[in-house]
Amino acid sequence: MIERPLAFVGKIIADFTHEINNHLALIKESAGLISDICKGKKSIDKKEMPYVIESLEAIENQINKSVNFINYFNRFAHRMDNLKSSFKLNSAIEELFELLKRYSNRKKVSLKYDLPSSLPDIENSPFILEFAIFYAVDSFLKKSKPDTNIIVTANKENGFIRLTVKYEGEFTENITQEIWQISTVQEILLLTNIKITCNDKTVTIEIPI
Repeated sequence: MIERPLAFVGKIIADFTHEINNHLALIKESAGLISDICKGKKSIDKKEMPYVIESLEAIENQINKSVNFINYFNRFAHRMDNLKSSFKLNSAIEELFELLKRYSNRKKVSLKYDLPSSLPDIENSPFILEFAIFYAVDSFLKKSKPDTNIIVTANKENGFIRLTVKYEGEFTENITQEIWQISTVQEILLLTNIKITCNDKTVTIEIPI
């Protein structure tokens, strides 16, 4: 049963390291350009200054992107500190979607969410909930076609929040990756009283409050 959550964490870590490597490669490229311009010179020619400024701005931009991405990853890592904690659904989905952006971009699928700001805080396992949402997104991405959408919505009902993950578009007929059985996910969610059901293009998650 532990294999699926571990696979989820492994996927997040793999995409995180790839993305950070991309950021560092761009920083290295910009720094290399500055080095080429300055090599063997005591001062920079006026005509070369715009290239130096542009490269410095590119470095600053990539550093800011890296810091933001690392902050999302740090938040995700701390979701595993306790089995139960108080958290906001919007925050959990925001960080998960940022960490899955590389995965969805490769598939050319847009991840979107539209949640009411009035949703109450959840007292449960944020990690297990993110695992459930990942299952829904991953299941759709593995059989998605390009230029499609995955949209998450939520509403409060009597005693729980109903979260809906919906795929908009057609599925590919050539599925090359294993799609997890929902029964395995349901077994893991029993730890938290979170419920999950699915049909062809919709996964519904009920979170007790």
